[in-house]
Amino acid sequence: MMNIKRTIILFGLLLVMSYTAFAEQRGIFMNLHGKINPEKDMEVNRTPMELPIKVVYDSDMHKIEVIGIGSLEAEVFLYNINGTLESYSPILNTDFTVLASGTYIIRIQGDEWYAEGEVNV
Repeated sequence: MMNIKRTIILFGLLLVMSYTAFAEQRGIFMNLHGKINPEKDMEVNRTPMELPIKVVYDSDMHKIEVIGIGSLEAEVFLYNINGTLESYSPILNTDFTVLASGTYIIRIQGDEWYAEGEVNV
């Protein structure tokens, strides 16, 4: 009887530990836009571009991570909801720690494009 209780307790502890070991991460949807050249007055409809960029918010670590695949070059800006710049990175592969709760806007800017996304922390 004592071995069964011990086994149940150990199993319960393992379950709790395995549940807390996984950080809660969620992807951030990014809207991609091409830069408009004001000197050209032609409009061309194209299919939406897809960039090899992944943006993830980890609520356990309070971290926004921007991951670029390949040789894509871009700058990353982090704004609060009021439009004030909170943080900046001159390279694409970066992460930002956000401790204050609120809404943040991530802007990734390349040469001929930019992407924006929003996350509630």
